[in-house]
Amino acid sequence: MAHEVTTRRVLYEIIGMQSITTSEQTFPGSDGEPLPIAFYRPAAPIADPPPAVVIIEGYADPGFSKFLGCRFMDMAWSISMAQLIAASGMVAVTYANRLPSSDAATVLEYVKANAGILGIDGSRIAIYASSGHAPVALSVLDRARCAVLSNPLTFDIDGATHVAEASKMFRFEAPPMHAIQAARPVFMIRSGKDEMPGLNVSLDRFVTHLLAANHPLWLVNHPDAPHSFDLFHDSEVTRRILRAALAFLRDELQA
Repeated sequence: MAHEVTTRRVLYEIIGMQSITTSEQTFPGSDGEPLPIAFYRPAAPIADPPPAVVIIEGYADPGFSKFLGCRFMDMAWSISMAQLIAASGMVAVTYANRLPSSDAATVLEYVKANAGILGIDGSRIAIYASSGHAPVALSVLDRARCAVLSNPLTFDIDGATHVAEASKMFRFEAPPMHAIQAARPVFMIRSGKDEMPGLNVSLDRFVTHLLAANHPLWLVNHPDAPHSFDLFHDSEVTRRILRAALAFLRDELQA
């Protein structure tokens, strides 16, 4: 049976979400075996190929499904977030995995290499990740134009072990990193009352690291919100932040 959290949709609805068309096919995973991939396309006709936003997964699906009862791409959060992105004029991409880091890199390369067939502008691809999915997203940031990171675990800096400990506890993949390889614009969302152990401590250190490197960064702090604010904090502030994140993606992905 699926866990209750898998049925929760994002707490923001916009016109056109219910008209989004979805197509599912397969792509060759990093191990050569096929994996599912889904495309959520804008309902309105678009003259030029639209940009794409790939929702990154940081947990291996076999373990994720065993624990929560469904694949990450089948969660109501993943579906509703993809619908939001598509209704905002971009193609949203979700996928399944077996090897989080290598499959994330592979899916981005697949979308770029097959952009013409898929009806996507392969030069305009962003990534979106939340929570324990974010370390994998950071490991492939150099393959995207920009990223939205929501309540993200990042990577440990200056001898800290918060992310490594969280990875062991929650079993998301945290690739070893010492720095971001490319200065891509990042929109970061922080929940002031995040209850995940060590998340905000590591996030605050990471933000300081980005600023010291003069990295292009948009930071929004939601002071009263818990972890997964977009599922659990039903407020106008939550909706305003999600609108801002979508606007950031549209602006950064302009031709």
